[in-house]
Amino acid sequence: MEGSSSVTKKKSVRAYVLVFFALALITLIELLLSSMSLNLTRSLLNTLFVVFSLGKAVLVAAFYMHLRSDNRFYTYIFIIPVALLLVFALLVIIR
Repeated sequence: MEGSSSVTKKKSVRAYVLVFFALALITLIELLLSSMSLNLTRSLLNTLFVVFSLGKAVLVAAFYMHLRSDNRFYTYIFIIPVALLLVFALLVIIR
């Protein structure tokens, strides 16, 4: 039985490391976008940053806050306010 526990632990550690690198990659993309002088409009850049931030928040919530393996009710309690916040943020950015 101990062998399956070891395999599960290795998979869990691997998932956390992959999420860490995904978060680092998204952050690097955000930094590059903010420092490069691209011909993108301000509202497009802001929208991209909101989308990237939302993606990072979802990764952190799903893996580090364990919402991925928790009861779906708690996941919905987390997702609904985030979705509303995203809608309002995008409305403010577009305006």
